[in-house]
Amino acid sequence: MTLATMATTPQTPIISGSATNKPTQAATNRGTSNGSQNYSLIKAASEGGSKRMLDVIFERLRYTIRSEWTTGQEVAEILETFEDVELTPPDRLTDEEKDDDLLVEMWKEDVKQHVSEKRALTKAKRKLYSTVWKMMSKVLQGKVSGQDDFTEKNVRQDVVWLVNIIRALVTEFDNAAPEFLSVSEALEKIVTFRQHENMDNADYVKDLLALIKVYEQYCGPYGVHVVEFKRIITQVAEAVDEQGNPFDDDIQSAAKTAMIKETREKAIALQIIRGACKKRYSNLKKNLATDYGLKIDKYPSTIDGAVNALNVAESQIPPHIKKQRSPDVQFVQSEQKIVAGTNGKTIEHIMCHKCKSVGHYATNCPSEKSEEKERKNEQPP
Repeated sequence: MTLATMATTPQTPIISGSATNKPTQAATNRGTSNGSQNYSLIKAASEGGSKRMLDVIFERLRYTIRSEWTTGQEVAEILETFEDVELTPPDRLTDEEKDDDLLVEMWKEDVKQHVSEKRALTKAKRKLYSTVWKMMSKVLQGKVSGQDDFTEKNVRQDVVWLVNIIRALVTEFDNAAPEFLSVSEALEKIVTFRQHENMDNADYVKDLLALIKVYEQYCGPYGVHVVEFKRIITQVAEAVDEQGNPFDDDIQSAAKTAMIKETREKAIALQIIRGACKKRYSNLKKNLATDYGLKIDKYPSTIDGAVNALNVAESQIPPHIKKQRSPDVQFVQSEQKIVAGTNGKTIEHIMCHKCKSVGHYATNCPSEKSEEKERKNEQPP
């Protein structure tokens, strides 16, 4: 790909989980029974908060915004993408269209409507900031208040900044710790993240991208290390057009941005393959490695390409192999309700073999205590 082409070629969009209009049944069930986890309070990792809890809370809040807020419903998207949302203004009229009085009047009405919607969106962002803040625990509020730029962001009620800081703190990226340790831990979470046996590809990629976005918030584009960045800078600086002249600054800047995005895409694509379920995709990984050893690089270079490779490999798994997947793991991955044990603790990856609920060991099963109490009540005096 030439330098000029890279400067103008659109990049492959990053896939994400689809927007939901209604909380999933699992999200609705969680936190509704006695002793279950509290999914209405956003907690820091240090007090038991987790990405799963944050996802459920934000999913419920998105549903509330879309079903109950009368204006500014677009802000619900912030809780899913962790990026700002903006409204597209009406296109400017051409010189020819300006001569048409009717078109001019219609355009003015469109502009008024746009201004009104933009004001409503701004107001909704501030409302969302206040709503999310009130849902945070005191510990989490303290950690957010301790951020260097908190005063400025709080005055502006920057909700995009707020939800990104929350996500970082919930996933244990704490910039109050030494920078090297925080960066190392964030990177470790990415490279050690693995797809569980019954985790579908969409959820796997979505969770991996969430970890990568936390890392990128503090460390820049994923996969663009110092050596790679120097290579990009050198390649852009040495590039020339067909006449042998250097490209102007605008083209060089656009090309550099495009190359960084391309490098990031490939790095994430490789990480998707690396962390994919070993049992389900061992043949895919083996074939890619074998081909690469023969100087045939078939590794995907985009996120969509990596997901497609997994999906194709999945379709080729024999039915009898698919049936061998652990039913217990499948239960955990379907995100059934999480129930705390009688000791008050919740362990999200543990399934009780007595009541088949997730969140506690059998020795601390609350249903067993309930059954014992019922038996005592049934005994004659």
